[in-house]
Amino acid sequence: MQDADANGIPNAADALPARNEDADVHILPEIKTGPGGRSSETTKTDTSVIGKDKNNDDDGSISFVGRPFELDEADEHLARLRHWGFRMIRWVVTWEAVEHAGPGIYDQDFLDYTVKALIKVKEYGFKVMIDFHQDVWSRFSGGSGAPLWTFYAAGLDPHHFAATGAAAVHNTLQDNEPLLRMVWLTNYYKLACATMFTLFYAGRILAPNCTFDNGINIQNYLQSHFLGAIRALVDRIHDCKDEEGRNLLEDDVVIGYDSWNEPSNGWIGLERLDVLPEQHDMRQGDMPTPLQSLMLGEGMTVQNVATFQLELVGPVKTGSRTIQPSLHPDAAALMQEQGPIKAWLYPTVRDEIDRKFGFRRDERFPRAGECLWAQHGVWSIKERKVLQQDYFARGASTSAKQSPLIQWVPDHWLPFAKRVIELTRSVHPTAILFLEPPVYVPAPDLIRETKAAKDSEQAPSQSLLDNMVYTPHHYDDLVLLTKKYLGWVNIDLLGLSRGRHKSLYGSIIFGKKATESLFGSQIGEIQKECYDRLGKRPVLIGETGLHFDVGLNKSQQAGNIHSSSTSDIHNTNQELQKPSIWKTFRFTSSKSTVGIAATVVAAKGLPVQSTQFVKAFDNILQGLDRTLAHYTLWNYTIENTKQFGDGWNGEDLSLYSAPLHPSTSTATTTTTTTTSAADEIQHPLDRGGRAVEQFCRPYPVATVGQPTKILFDRHFGTFRLWTMTDPQQEQLQKGGEGGRSEIYIPQLHFPDGPISCCVEVSDGSWEWDTERQLLFWTYGSTTTQPGKGGEHWLKVSRKF
Repeated sequence: MQDADANGIPNAADALPARNEDADVHILPEIKTGPGGRSSETTKTDTSVIGKDKNNDDDGSISFVGRPFELDEADEHLARLRHWGFRMIRWVVTWEAVEHAGPGIYDQDFLDYTVKALIKVKEYGFKVMIDFHQDVWSRFSGGSGAPLWTFYAAGLDPHHFAATGAAAVHNTLQDNEPLLRMVWLTNYYKLACATMFTLFYAGRILAPNCTFDNGINIQNYLQSHFLGAIRALVDRIHDCKDEEGRNLLEDDVVIGYDSWNEPSNGWIGLERLDVLPEQHDMRQGDMPTPLQSLMLGEGMTVQNVATFQLELVGPVKTGSRTIQPSLHPDAAALMQEQGPIKAWLYPTVRDEIDRKFGFRRDERFPRAGECLWAQHGVWSIKERKVLQQDYFARGASTSAKQSPLIQWVPDHWLPFAKRVIELTRSVHPTAILFLEPPVYVPAPDLIRETKAAKDSEQAPSQSLLDNMVYTPHHYDDLVLLTKKYLGWVNIDLLGLSRGRHKSLYGSIIFGKKATESLFGSQIGEIQKECYDRLGKRPVLIGETGLHFDVGLNKSQQAGNIHSSSTSDIHNTNQELQKPSIWKTFRFTSSKSTVGIAATVVAAKGLPVQSTQFVKAFDNILQGLDRTLAHYTLWNYTIENTKQFGDGWNGEDLSLYSAPLHPSTSTATTTTTTTTSAADEIQHPLDRGGRAVEQFCRPYPVATVGQPTKILFDRHFGTFRLWTMTDPQQEQLQKGGEGGRSEIYIPQLHFPDGPISCCVEVSDGSWEWDTERQLLFWTYGSTTTQPGKGGEHWLKVSRKF
C-alpha cells in the first residue's frame, strides 16, 4: 500500500484494505503503489437493514435485532455475497435501531447483535463501512432513520401526518389508495421532514425559542443524541477484543464510517415560501408550497395544491386540488376534543409525552397545538399569509439591514460531518471517513480553503480531508423514477444541478448514443469534481442500482400487486414469520397484507428480467466500467418478495429475492436438492440471485501498477485488462520482487477455468485458482526503455 496519494495527502489509501471490491471492476487511477507494487480498490455491496417489529411502534418497544439477517442465517447470505465476488459491505444502521426507546436509552441487545453479526462477517473476510442511514428523516415520515420521539421533541404528531399532508407514508395509505411511484422523495419538501432537518441543522438560527433544560437549543439536543447513538455503536465495536486485548473488529473488519446518508437541508435556504421552489424538482402527487404545507399542518382547508405525475420527460403537472384535513378518512378516529386535526401535538398529549420521554422544555418553547414556525414569525395563522418570505434563507429580520444568506453546506452540513468523524476517530483513530454529500450537491472546495489558510487552526476542514473517501450517490434517475427505459431519451439531472441546463425540460437528452453514454460521462464528471475540490483521493459511488421491476406493467411492480391469497408463495411463509416494520407501522388500520403468484424462472433457475431492465442495467454497469469507478450496489435484502419488493416504498432493487423452492444448501454444502433440470446446472449459491449474469463481473482485486482500462463482454465471454507500471515497479518486476496482480474471474462467465477458457498476456505468467475464482498474474520483462514505465495487458476468453 502507499503512504500518500498523488497530492501527498496521507492515510486515505493507507487505510484501505488490500482487497475490497464490488461486482464490477472499480479502480482508483489516482492511487500509486508502494513496496510490492500493488494498488487496490474500495468497492462493495450494500446490505439493507429493515427494522423488525416486536410490539407496538407507538411506545418505542420495537427491536432491530436480526436485521439484516438472523445470525443462524448469516452463513448462507455471506457465502453467497463472497461467491459473487463481493469483499466489502456497506452496513446499514439507523438512529432508530440504537435509540428507539427514548433519549439516551440505547438498545443493548441490538448493539450486541451487531457485534456478533460483524464477527460472522469477519469469518468470510469482508471489510465493512458503517452507514448511518436515513431517508426523509424517519420511517414515520415515509422513510427510515430517526426514532419516533424526535418528532415529539419538535412538537409534531406523526399520527396526523397523513390527514394533514405533512408526509406521504406508504403504511398510512387508505384502502384502494395507490402508492405513487417514488412519492416518498417528495417528503423532503413537506412539513414533517423539512421541519426536522431544518431544526437539526439550523435550529439555533431559525428556531431560537425551541430550547430544553435551561437553554439547550433543539439543534444541539437532536445532534447530541444522534452523536450519542453513534458513539454507543462505535464504543461497542471498539470494546470487542480477544483475551489478549487485541481488537477483533477495528480495521480488520470495520474500516470506516460515513458522514450520514443523503442529508437534506429541509427548508434552509428557501427565499420564497408561497411558490414551489425550483430546487424541489422531484414532483409526484400532491406538491404543496411551503406555505400550503404550514397551513395544512394547522388543519386548514387549502385550495389549489398542485398535483404532478412522473412521466418519461420528468414530472408533469396534472392539475390542482383542494385538501381538507378534517375530511380525511382517518380524521374521525384521530380528532381531538381540543379542535381540528393538526400536525402539531395538542397540549394534553404533549404534556403526557413529555413526562414519558423526559422532555424538559423551557418556558419560551413554542406553545403546544400550534405551528412553531408561526410562533417564530414566519407566517400568520390568522391572516394565512407569509410574514417573512426569506426567513429560512436569512433568519429572523431584526433590523432594517438585510442579514446574509445562510450557507447550509459550509456552515451547517460540513460542521456536523466533521463532528461525526471526530467522534468516531476519538475511539477508532484510523477510521476512514466516507464523506457523503447531499444529493446533487457538488463536492465542497476544501482544497482551496485549506490552501488559503495560514495555519492549521484556520483550516477547520483539514480533519475532513485526512483519510477520507468521497462517497456521492448516483443513479440513472429517469429510469429509477419512472421504472421505464426506452434507450433514446433520458434526463441530465446532474447537468441541471450544475447549471448546464436552464430548466428540467432543457435537460432532456435524446438519441440512443447520447443516452447510453450519459451515465458514464456523469460519473466521470463527479470524479473530476472530487479531484479538483478535494484532491486526488478515492471516489466511491456510494449507491447505485436499478429497480428489478423496470419495464413491467404497473400492476406487476412491487407495492402494486394484490391477491386474495393469505401468504406470499414467492417467499414461502417467511413474510408471515418475520413481518417488516414498513407493513406493521400503522396508527390506524385499513390495509391488509396479501400474497401473489410465483415469478417466472429462466434458464439456470434465475428469474427473467424485462428487456428494458437488462439494457438499462448493462448501461449503468458499462458506464462504471468505462470510468474505472468504485461503486456500491444498493442493495441485498433477504426478505425481498415479488409483492413488496424490498419492503420499502415499492422499491425493488435487491440483488437477492428468496427463491420459489427453498434450497437445502448451506454455506458449507456443495450439493442442493433440485426441483428441475435447470437447477442442476445452477450453482447453489446463485439461487435467489437476480441479474447475477450482469452484476457478477470479472475485475482486478489488486494490481501491480495502475489499471488503465477494462473491457468485459458477457455475451461473447471476453475480459480484457490493461495496467501501467512506473519505472520503479518495472525494476522490481525485473528483479522478481514486484508481486503479482489478482483478478476475480467468476465461474458463472468462465466455467472450468483454463479447461474451457483461454488466457493471453502481454508478458509474464499466470495461475488460475478456479475454486477461489481468482487469476494471479506475474509480469515478465517488457521492451520498455530505461527510466520509463511499462504497459501490460491480459485477456481471458471462453472457448467456443
